[in-house]
Amino acid sequence: MPSLKVFGMATGIILLGGIASYFGLAHGCSKPPTPGNIAGIIAVDPGLADKVNPSATLFIIARKSDVPFGPPLAVQRIQSPEFPFAYTLSGEDVMRPGTPFQGKITVKAKLDADGTVGTQPGDLEGQYGKNPATVGQTEAVDITLNTLH
Repeated sequence: MPSLKVFGMATGIILLGGIASYFGLAHGCSKPPTPGNIAGIIAVDPGLADKVNPSATLFIIARKSDVPFGPPLAVQRIQSPEFPFAYTLSGEDVMRPGTPFQGKITVKAKLDADGTVGTQPGDLEGQYGKNPATVGQTEAVDITLNTLH
C-alpha cells in the first residue's frame, strides 16, 4: 500500500503544478518583465474643463524622439476617461509587436471628440512639458490638456 500512497501524492503534486502553471504562479511562468514603462497623470487645464466631451476618446501617444512622423511607437485608447486620469505606457502598448519600448520618447495626449485619429475642432491636446521622456524614468510624465483645436 505505500506505493499507492506515493502514487497519490505524486498525482496531487502534478495536479497542483498544472494549476499553478495555468494561473501563471509557477516559477518562470509569468510574463517576462518589460524593459520599462512611463507613467503619469493626464489633467485638463481648468480653463478648458467645460470643453470636455464626456463621451470623447483619449489617445496617449508615444513616439521615438528622433522619429516625429509616421506610426507612433506606442498608443493607448481610452473611451470616456475621467480626469485626472492615471496612465502607464509599456511594451504592451507598442504598435508593432516585438518593437522594444525603450529609450527617449515624446509623449502627448489627445482628447478626441469623435474618436478618430485626425484632429478636429473641439479636440483637446497636450504634451509632457519636459519631452523627451526616458522609458523607465522615475519622474512622472504628467500631461495637461491645454490646447483647444
